Amino acid sequence: MALMDHEVEIATGRRSDDGRLRVFIFADRLLGLAAEGLGERVPTMLLTPDQAKKLEAALAELIPLLDEASGPEDETARAGEPWRGAERRLVDR
Repeated sequence: MALMDHEVEIATGRRSDDGRLRVFIFADRLLGLAAEGLGERVPTMLLTPDQAKKLEAALAELIPLLDEASGPEDETARAGEPWRGAERRLVDR
């Protein structure tokens, strides 16, 4: 069972309603990752403490690369403003 006081929710994507990632403690021993986006949901992943540490190391390695590659349009996304880019997904098929 997830402990609600040990849960973090992160908005994902360029727009506020693109999706969310929930990170939480599951059964006092595992780190749970649940991702949802626009009505879709992937199965919850459970990580052992060792796997969670590997994820932390991977993020620590990759996030600086994102910061180096960010351009002016990325500043808009960081500020929480609506994304003004072209929609790649087609509504009418």
